Amino acid sequence: MAGKQIATAKLPNYPKLKVNFPSSGPAGIQLVESQHKLSFEAGENIEVLCQDSGMRGCWFRCKILRVSEKRLKVQYDDILDCDGPEKLKEWIPSYRVANPDKLGTRCTGHLTVWPRPLEDTTTLYFDL
Repeated sequence: MAGKQIATAKLPNYPKLKVNFPSSGPAGIQLVESQHKLSFEAGENIEVLCQDSGMRGCWFRCKILRVSEKRLKVQYDDILDCDGPEKLKEWIPSYRVANPDKLGTRCTGHLTVWPRPLEDTTTLYFDL
């Protein structure tokens, strides 16, 4: 009866994505734009993809301090401000598509701001 249960099971409702299949060139799926916009609130932990030339492609952990219509004020967890002993704070765009990388490994349409994944607090023990 397990097969019958699978056939009648209701699938979860995920946000729909628009996809673009190129008519020529390498086959693959390109993310054009998510129809589901991410919304953020002050106090949330996020990750930001750096687009600066010196650290392009690096993800940094941040905490949102303030939210405006198109920008987020964040404080980086691991970057100190060069003007003082505090952690760096700056305004970043809240919804920006990342530039393509030179090797072509990043999906087209990937956003530069993403919710931080939950940290795994599981403790594992191994017997040798």
